[in-house]
Amino acid sequence: MSDYDFKPFQPIGGFNPPPASVSAAAPVGRSAARPKADPKKANPVRRAAQFAEPISPQALLLSLKRVWKPALVTAIPVMLVAMAVAWFILPAHYSAFALLRVAAIEPRMVFKTAEESSDFPTYVKTQQALIKSRFVLNAALRRPGIADLQIVRDQKFPLEWLEKVVGVDTYNSPEILRISLSGDRPDELAKVVNAIKDAYMEECVLAERKQRIARLSDLERIYGDTEKKVRTKEERSRNLAKQLGSGDSKALTIKQQMALEDIARLRREHAEVRAAVRREQLRGSFGGDIPLGALTGESSSSKKSSSKSSSGSSSSLGLMGDDEVGDPRVLAVERRIASLKQLISRYEAQVVDGNHPSLLHYREELATLQKALSSGIATSQEGEQEVAHTRLDFLKKQEQMLREELEKYSQTVKEMGASSYELELMQSEIDQVAKVSDRVGTEMETLRIELQCPTRVTLMQEADVPQVRDMARKKSLASVAGFGAAGIVILIFALLEFHTRRITDPRDVSQTLALDLLGTLPAMPTGGLKFWAKPKEARVAMWNNALIESVDSVRAILMHGEGGVRRQVILVASANPGEGKTTFACQLAGSLARAGQKTLLVDFDVRRPRVHQLMQTPLELGVCELLTEKLILETVIHRTAEANLDVIPAGKVSEDALQELAKDGADWLFKELRKDYQFIIVDCAPVLYAADGGAIGRNVDGVILAVRSHTSRLPVVAVACERLEMLGIDLIGAVMVGVQTDFAGYGYQYEPQMA
Repeated sequence: MSDYDFKPFQPIGGFNPPPASVSAAAPVGRSAARPKADPKKANPVRRAAQFAEPISPQALLLSLKRVWKPALVTAIPVMLVAMAVAWFILPAHYSAFALLRVAAIEPRMVFKTAEESSDFPTYVKTQQALIKSRFVLNAALRRPGIADLQIVRDQKFPLEWLEKVVGVDTYNSPEILRISLSGDRPDELAKVVNAIKDAYMEECVLAERKQRIARLSDLERIYGDTEKKVRTKEERSRNLAKQLGSGDSKALTIKQQMALEDIARLRREHAEVRAAVRREQLRGSFGGDIPLGALTGESSSSKKSSSKSSSGSSSSLGLMGDDEVGDPRVLAVERRIASLKQLISRYEAQVVDGNHPSLLHYREELATLQKALSSGIATSQEGEQEVAHTRLDFLKKQEQMLREELEKYSQTVKEMGASSYELELMQSEIDQVAKVSDRVGTEMETLRIELQCPTRVTLMQEADVPQVRDMARKKSLASVAGFGAAGIVILIFALLEFHTRRITDPRDVSQTLALDLLGTLPAMPTGGLKFWAKPKEARVAMWNNALIESVDSVRAILMHGEGGVRRQVILVASANPGEGKTTFACQLAGSLARAGQKTLLVDFDVRRPRVHQLMQTPLELGVCELLTEKLILETVIHRTAEANLDVIPAGKVSEDALQELAKDGADWLFKELRKDYQFIIVDCAPVLYAADGGAIGRNVDGVILAVRSHTSRLPVVAVACERLEMLGIDLIGAVMVGVQTDFAGYGYQYEPQMA
């Protein structure tokens, strides 16, 4: 039983949440001027709103850091027990499996086809999904003998059962797929796994090959259709080229140009013949006054040019006498004969057909003129009329034939142009269809060759009947159970520690509790290679120097006062025991004494006194004896080795001493002590465990609250502050004890020099 159970005591205020009307940001500490607290205005629940913090991984890790030792000590036995229980509860099944190989690169004989192929990881995942698909599992259950197996008949819904228990994973390599099934009937397990494997190979792997064969059939059909189109168009192209006389577009163009030239020539000749017909008709109507040269269709300009060579022409003919040399009619016939000979020779050179109508008419006209000239008809009047009549008939026939020829040539040129365009368009279509046909044919032949290569998924190993049970799965499940239980235990410790809301950072005091943080006292370090590399005396000296300097900083604040108020009697209290209040009280008293201040340290923690141990004074003749036996004050004051520092120990506690202390908090004693000492440091019992602090607090000038890092809890310290405020005791601030530090910059000049 604790010493603080000497007299029952219930803390005031408890840990109730604040009312809704209280702001979560309400201040906790006293105002800057620090007037005397008014008990009527105290609000005992105003700090509870400061401690709501959401759970986060960082907060849980920080909480676990404080309790990792007990958490680990508890978690290890729990883990071992959980592993043992799981080992005995979980059965060890037989496991049958079949192995399939999935080629990372799709097999090819020579060529790459136009078929789309996915990347290897996606292809493997697709095959895993296909193996566990209902389509494949249904096919496996329909195989002979599978539905009659006991492990299948024991299931109410075999398909759903297979979906859950069949495992498909990679086995030691991404290229190897394993189909596995566990149970207690090894021979039936092997049959089911082989059935699933066979169903997958038939329904999926061979189905891919069938799809490729169907694609080859489609390509062959398309290739036949395109080839038929090409042959049809080529036949039409040949027929059209035969009609045009050539299949070359350039040759057809030249032929069309020649035809256009023939049309132009025929038009000129037609115009000349029509003019000759009109002249012949005029000559007949005027009785022969028109010269015979007009009958030939020659113009006046041609007459001039022809007259220059008349003598040469007459002499060349050699058919007339001297009296006929100047006859213009003979000359005109001779010129016409010469012209017809030129036309006939030109036609024979250009026209392939020797029986061309124009050529025949020119030859007939030439024969008539030559006959008339040789028989001498042109010399008589009767012959002249007969020639004129014959020429008129001949010219009319010639004009009609030329007109028909011109129309025929014009129609031929039009048809030739349309046929030439059609031939070019047809050749373009043939080229396009031929390209498609060639590409389809190439793909068809490539696919026909590639169908001879093996499939991408091949069987490596069929499922054999397992002979031993699978202990690896049992071990893994037992390990998972053990580590899971350990993790749950550690998490429970972290959560419990998190909800205790221990003070771990000085900001918890200054910001969350809104108390003035007067200083921090360093803790004796428990690790650090650099620190522990020093000798023990040096380590103790470093820690002692840091502690002294920290306490001296608090002393400076108290000596200068705040707002012109100098506090003489200072109470050092804590919410719970073990938070460092006695150590700090002794250190503060010693620091004030070293500063030349006459200081008295009084131990009012009569239930669990410790000042006499730290200050090395006797326990007897202290506060308890002074209150009960009415001793002289000087008899209980003990001198110490430190100048300006005296101590009054607690004495031996009794019920009478506690009753005297509860009456007025030793008011008379403090009045006497104020006369002789500049500072009086009072150590009292924890605020929440005894009422002594509240009784003594009425006679002090202020309270310094000691909180220990990683030990004190925010809600508990908040209730202690509320209790002190309700009693009207002024809160000077708080001191945080046991703060971890690396001692950098603390009293390095005081470090002892080692030899």
